[in-house]
Amino acid sequence: MRLLSAKIGIPYCFVLNTLSIILLAMLLFGCSEEQKQANVASLSVNTQTIQTHNIMLDFEYPARLKSLQSAEIYARVEGILMEQNFKEGDIVQEGTKLFKIDPTRYAAKVNMARAQYEAALANLNKTTKDWKRVEKLYKQGVLTVDQYDDSLYNYQTAQANVANTKSSLDDALIDLGYTDVLASITGRIGMRGYDIGNLVGRSGANSVLATITQLNPIYIEFSIPSSDFYYMRGLQKENIAVNLILGNGLPYSKKGKVDFIDSVLDSQTSSIKARAIIDNDEYKLLPNQFVRIKLEGFEANDSIAIPQNTLMQDKDGSYVYLLKDGKATATRVTLGKTLKNNDILVVSGLKNGDILITSNLKKLQPGMNVVETGSVAKK
Repeated sequence: MRLLSAKIGIPYCFVLNTLSIILLAMLLFGCSEEQKQANVASLSVNTQTIQTHNIMLDFEYPARLKSLQSAEIYARVEGILMEQNFKEGDIVQEGTKLFKIDPTRYAAKVNMARAQYEAALANLNKTTKDWKRVEKLYKQGVLTVDQYDDSLYNYQTAQANVANTKSSLDDALIDLGYTDVLASITGRIGMRGYDIGNLVGRSGANSVLATITQLNPIYIEFSIPSSDFYYMRGLQKENIAVNLILGNGLPYSKKGKVDFIDSVLDSQTSSIKARAIIDNDEYKLLPNQFVRIKLEGFEANDSIAIPQNTLMQDKDGSYVYLLKDGKATATRVTLGKTLKNNDILVVSGLKNGDILITSNLKKLQPGMNVVETGSVAKK
C-alpha cells in the first residue's frame, strides 16, 4: 500500500480513511437488508377461524312470463258475421257470446230435421202397434210366417229411422248453436279477424275470428344452473318460496309456487328448465314480459363461507392464505354461490378449524412467517 501510494502520490492516511468509509457503508447496507427481511418475515396479519354451519340460501334468475294457454276462436259454420259483442283488448269470461253468425239457414235446417224426426216417431208408433197385433195373431196361428216377418221388418225399420232422424236433428241443432260464437276460456281477447258483414267460416279460408289469451294465473319460465341445482335436489317444490321482481326492480305483491322442474340437463346451457305459477288477478303481468324470479327456502348443511376479499386469483384459479405453524400457506379452493353479505361458499379446499388470513394479503408470499394480531371465529 505504501509503495502504491508513494508511486501515485496519494497519502497513506487518505487511502486508509477511504477504505474505512467503504467498509462502514457495506456494513450499514447489510444491516438494512437484514432488518428489511426481518420485517417482511414477521408480517402482522388478522385471521379468522373457520367453522362449518348451516347456511340459508336464495337464488335469483332472469325469467320470462308465459300464459297458461291461448285459444283461437273459430267460425265453425259458414255465414255472414252479424254481431260483435266485445271490445278488443277486454277481459272476457268463458261462455261469453262474442260473435253472432246469421242463423237463418241453420234454423231452417233444424225445422226440416225436426219435422222428419216427428214423422219418424209417428211411423214408429204405427208400426209398433201393428207389430204387437201381428205377433199376437201369429202365436194364435192366424197369420203366416211371411206376414210375421214383414211386420217385424217394418217395426225395426221404423226404429232405425227414428234414430237416424234424431241424429240429423242433433246435427242441425249443433250447427245452429255454432252461430253463437262463445269464449272457450277466460282471458284477454285480441283484435277481431273479420269485420261485421263479412262471410266467415268458408272451407279452406282462415276462420279465426279472434284470439283469447289466459292471463290469470300466469307462468314464470326460467332455468336453474346445474351448480345451483345441487342445493335444490331433494327439496319439495311446495317448500320453495317464489318471489317475482318486476322490470322496474320492485317486488310483485303476490307469491308464486314452483310447479315444474325438468329431469333433463340441457347440455348446451348446462341448466335445468323450471317453471313457477303466480296469481295475476289484477292483470298487471303480461306474457313475454321479462322479469326476475327469486327462490328462497334452501339450506346448505355443514358448509363454509368466507369473505370475498380474502380470495386471491392467479392463472390456475382461486386460493386463500391459511396460517399454519406460523407461516402463510397458499391453499386452492373451489367456490360456490355468493351470499347476500358478500361472503362466498367454499365447496372444497377448507375444513372446520382452519385459520384464514384476512389482512395484508397483497404483501404475503407462500411460506412467509406471519404474526397473528387478531382472530375471530367465522360462521
